[in-house]
Amino acid sequence: MVKKNLLFLFSLVITQFSFTQEIKFGEISKEELSEKYYDKDSSANAVILYKERRTYYGSNTTSAELVTEVHERIKIYNKEGFDKATISINLFKSGSTRERVSRLKAYTYNLENDKVLETKLDKDQIFENEYSYNYEQIKFTMPNIKEGSVIDVRYKIISPFYFMIDELKLQYDIPIKLINAEIKTPEGYNFSTKSKGYVNFFPSRSSDWSSSLGMNMDVLSYSLKDVPALKDEIFVDNINNYRAGVLFELVSIEIPGLRSRYFAKSWGDVAKTIGSDDDYKNELDKTNSFDDILDDFVSSNLPELDKMKKVFKYVKDNIQWNGVDGKQFHNGIRKTLKEKKGNTADINLTLVAMLRYVGLDANPLVISTKDNLVPIFPTVDRLNYVLAYTVIGDQEYFLDATDEFSDINILPLKDYNWQGILVDNNKMVWTKVGINEPEPGASQYMINSSVNEEGVLEGSLRSRYTNHSAYNFRRKFKNQDLDAFLTAKEETLENIEISNYKADNTETYEGYVSESYDFYKESGADIINDKIYITPSLFLKSSENPFKLDKREFPIDFGYPIKEIYMINIDVPEGYIVESCPKAVILRLPQNLGEFQFAPKSFSNKIQITISFELKKSIIGPENYLYLKEFFNQMINKQKEQVVLTKV
Repeated sequence: MVKKNLLFLFSLVITQFSFTQEIKFGEISKEELSEKYYDKDSSANAVILYKERRTYYGSNTTSAELVTEVHERIKIYNKEGFDKATISINLFKSGSTRERVSRLKAYTYNLENDKVLETKLDKDQIFENEYSYNYEQIKFTMPNIKEGSVIDVRYKIISPFYFMIDELKLQYDIPIKLINAEIKTPEGYNFSTKSKGYVNFFPSRSSDWSSSLGMNMDVLSYSLKDVPALKDEIFVDNINNYRAGVLFELVSIEIPGLRSRYFAKSWGDVAKTIGSDDDYKNELDKTNSFDDILDDFVSSNLPELDKMKKVFKYVKDNIQWNGVDGKQFHNGIRKTLKEKKGNTADINLTLVAMLRYVGLDANPLVISTKDNLVPIFPTVDRLNYVLAYTVIGDQEYFLDATDEFSDINILPLKDYNWQGILVDNNKMVWTKVGINEPEPGASQYMINSSVNEEGVLEGSLRSRYTNHSAYNFRRKFKNQDLDAFLTAKEETLENIEISNYKADNTETYEGYVSESYDFYKESGADIINDKIYITPSLFLKSSENPFKLDKREFPIDFGYPIKEIYMINIDVPEGYIVESCPKAVILRLPQNLGEFQFAPKSFSNKIQITISFELKKSIIGPENYLYLKEFFNQMINKQKEQVVLTKV
């Protein structure tokens, strides 16, 4: 590794950096224990009284290390804050190389009879588990937690991954009274830094001589007070994108007398770095594994679009995703085909290789998924996923064969994140490619119903779902107990009774899903004197605005554009006529972002209502939040308006 080769040239003998902590571990005051609430946020169930992080470079006798020391003190005010007494430490691993924790100490403090009582975390209360493919986890719950407890935790993470300085998180889901951080890197280790979030902060920069390293150190120091809690909001892609913090990416190592190394200065550099990996450079063209597979069903005279569909279907039907993301092979093509299972790269890079074999212009597109943050500067390490990307004529196609219900250009929603990095080694093209916004997920509903003079509503519903609306329906419907599914559906739809339920085309990924059922609702309308009051959108109306905050800082992410159409027919009971009916209305969002239409018609014995709702963009910026909130308010209020039937 570069790290070993470089640092051992320095013949380092490392001693621990010494820091002067502003708040000493284990020194808990009665004032901290007596505190009943946080004066700057009385709703907080807990608060971080103090957090300190120190990251620096070191070495043991055989290899170089990146060391991070953490001290965290948390005050728990009430039972709702007890979950903050559970601490998790995630440790990165790659193959047999892994991070480790040392010098873990933790205590719980309580104030009883005006005395400070200390309870130590024992070793047998600390658990290790396999958190994910690339992470192990150290997890423990502090003992003797009560309302008013203070916990104090200290540990050290020792990492062999010198190029990966973890994100410096400066905001959490509970407030912080004081947080200090210091990042020390050897002079010549050039890291790009990027601040993120909605909290203003600035580092102080300095240099420091390390006698143990025998070289200058670049020092970044951060100190923040009274950091508000990061509160999640509805329709947020990934709340961590908006957490105050700092990201680090090693750009180059430039030390006099040594060969300089350059990494990700631009996205082109990122693509070339990934493309130089053997997985992308050589493995994709080892196509002799496909002779007996593809030649049997992919004819050379098939149109290219049909070839793509056949190959895509073969991969989906024959290779199962093991649940692990990744941009590099875990098994490789030959083993993946043999075992019929693999990680994301095994599946989608095999797909790329197969598409090439049948003559298509196919290449890997490396991305960061939504659950892995938006990469806001050129980075190799923070890209975690790969898609297959094909161009036929002037049409782009994005393919992800890992998901049972994904289709060509209908990707799992986590894939729609920013842009992808195209790695086309054959044409020597390494560039960014925007991932096309998905087509609207459309839902169409046709209802034929009647209401009688006692207010009983009954009828039938037929619906059809396409694109991501069909994708979502299939995922929710899969492996469901039908009785449980229908019970939940009845509760969601104002406790109607459903019978003769049928859902078609739910087990495949292609085409639309259809749904049909009969319904009955005893109190489907209100009877007051000789009049019947009925809400024309029936049990499908929206009843609550999901947007309740006075302001919004984060973009609103619906996942995909939405289009819903409702065609509702209601037969009027004999002896009644329509006395009044809601007026037609059209509501529009600014910049053509969305539209709502409500168009009722009344006849002597029938009411017809057409309702359409459309959000034309999957992401709406926070600057349009108040318009969106009011749009939903007016839409919901309109749907609450009633038709009045009166006796002849």
